[in-house]
Amino acid sequence: MTSPVTASTRWDARDPDQFLRDALDWHFNPETGSALWLRIAETLDFDPRTDISSYEDLARFPDIAAHLRTSRVEDLIPRGLGRSGAPPLIYETGGTTGSPKRLIYSASWIERCLRWKVDELRAAGFPAGRPWLVAMPSGPHAYGNTARLQARELGSLLHSIDIDPRWVKKSIADGAAVDGYVAHLVEQIGHIVQTQDIAAVTTTPPILAEIILRPELVDKLAATVSYIALAGAQLDDDTFDIIAETFPGARIQNVYGSTMVLTTARIRDPLDPAPRTVYDAYPPHTIFAVVDPETLRPVDYGRRGQVRMSHLSDGMFVPNNLERDTAIRVAAPPGGIGDSLSAPQPLGSFDGETVIPGVY
Repeated sequence: MTSPVTASTRWDARDPDQFLRDALDWHFNPETGSALWLRIAETLDFDPRTDISSYEDLARFPDIAAHLRTSRVEDLIPRGLGRSGAPPLIYETGGTTGSPKRLIYSASWIERCLRWKVDELRAAGFPAGRPWLVAMPSGPHAYGNTARLQARELGSLLHSIDIDPRWVKKSIADGAAVDGYVAHLVEQIGHIVQTQDIAAVTTTPPILAEIILRPELVDKLAATVSYIALAGAQLDDDTFDIIAETFPGARIQNVYGSTMVLTTARIRDPLDPAPRTVYDAYPPHTIFAVVDPETLRPVDYGRRGQVRMSHLSDGMFVPNNLERDTAIRVAAPPGGIGDSLSAPQPLGSFDGETVIPGVY
């Protein structure tokens, strides 16, 4: 896919300091910034275009998560994007911690993420050109939709099953069982697995755990699958061991990401087994920090803290977003910015709401 040249394609990511200055100038210039950030700028006690000189300084900005739940989408789109000709895409969060938040994915950002992900899949031994089954949220959610772009780049036929994470979370919150919905998903997956030679699978750990309970599906899938990616819910070591024993011929990756950071994290070593996975950010576009939830100061390396993410692209500026996850703080690669992550897992509650992982 080819996108027009926009701000983020001109910003020089090889010079992180200049990149930061260019990004802030874009988002806080009255000619190119969004209505939301230009309004927020009037309430700040500093000038983002002159007083922010480092990525650590991004901590001075407020968390805008609440605005993303209620603001008109038009107010989120940087005015400068209107001149590129390619309208951005709007994706929403799963609603785990309240009403959904909306994010702006510009054409240039989608293309950049596509290159990153395709390169990562190839490095992990993804069976390009062979049938791929993706059972993940689509509709208003990014994952299922971006998988279509990846499949096209990889020359793979994509079989997709939609997961509605909001319905599952609502059902659990209301005290209803979701066994019927999970069975419905697995039945649909079964129709594909039993009739197609699926070489790659992307789904959530709870869904794959249900598939493993169906011997007829395991026998068919184990004969053809060589790559399994798990995302959207915690993968504990015991579940990983069961999956690895069930599908000994498959490479298993555990994917970590967030709609709020507009991408998945980079897996440092695609050949590492999932329990040892270290997740790097994509600086200077995305930055991770692992902080004490009370003080918001970084925890020591090797200690667990709450994940905080920042995102800078021509479509969105999301500084200091506290995620609903914790992780172990790991040093970023040499020359990196911020932290890397290990062993992410969900919080029990977040922002006054109970975190309900469900199947995603």
